[in-house]
Amino acid sequence: MKWWVLISLLSLGGCVTSYAPPNNPTHPKIRIDMKNIKSLLFFEKGEDCSRAGKLEIPHNPYLKDAQSLPVRGGELLAFQLGYNNRRESCRVMISFRPKFNHDYVIYNKLKLDQRSNISCNFKVIRKYRGAKTVQWLDEETVRQRRPIKALKPDERHCR
Repeated sequence: MKWWVLISLLSLGGCVTSYAPPNNPTHPKIRIDMKNIKSLLFFEKGEDCSRAGKLEIPHNPYLKDAQSLPVRGGELLAFQLGYNNRRESCRVMISFRPKFNHDYVIYNKLKLDQRSNISCNFKVIRKYRGAKTVQWLDEETVRQRRPIKALKPDERHCR
């Protein structure tokens, strides 16, 4: 049994490559707020969720004081984001096409419904760098969000 797990991990390890961010200052930057996000997968190709990218230092959002992640503008990116606690979990797949000269923030805005269940609400917001006043706007995502429930049969808290 232990060998099967080891072989599975080794085969998955070959699918992930270190992400090489662009160094042009006009490329968009993404900050991932990991306060309420427990798991993250980043895909350079959002059309089919391929080319999983490993985020290295200084852009690894799991590390304290991580820098914003420069990404290629105009290309569809995808993220798989997850949240879990002792009772509930959800996983969301989002994708969007970052625009040049914009900054983005991805976060999970947790809120409780009437039954004290957590609502899975991952958001992407963007800001134009050239604006005289700072204005954050909701960014439309492309891929349909799909909740996954761990322990509860009711899916209402994760819509």
